[in-house]
Amino acid sequence: MQEFEKWLARVLLLNSALALAVSLGLLGPQQAGGALAVVFGVAMLGFLAAVLSLRRMISGLIGGIFYYLPQVGSYFPYDGSWQFSVKAGVSLGLVARFGHGVFVLNVVALVLLAATATVLVWRLRHIPSSQAPSAR
Repeated sequence: MQEFEKWLARVLLLNSALALAVSLGLLGPQQAGGALAVVFGVAMLGFLAAVLSLRRMISGLIGGIFYYLPQVGSYFPYDGSWQFSVKAGVSLGLVARFGHGVFVLNVVALVLLAATATVLVWRLRHIPSSQAPSAR
């Protein structure tokens, strides 16, 4: 499981580097205003989480969950009203068209979110008793 955790951290590092390049306009068009702040913030969170995960810290796995979570779903209404989309990293989506808008499920983010959560649960169950937090 330790090798899988390292691989997962490396994928997170690659994804966050791609997100940083997108937010800075190095890949694709320059992001505007609020979108720039969101994608840049998510990219930095992913980078920090990847570094912590490579050091085998549980906070890195938690950061990875928070990195992938907003990327799982995107919503684009037809009328141009409020929309939600965080595109940071690799994306492969399933599209559902409704009468009022389009919902996109990012399958890559969903799989990586599930893998990160699985590793986190496994790590929490296998913490040696000498490292477990005491109940005071």
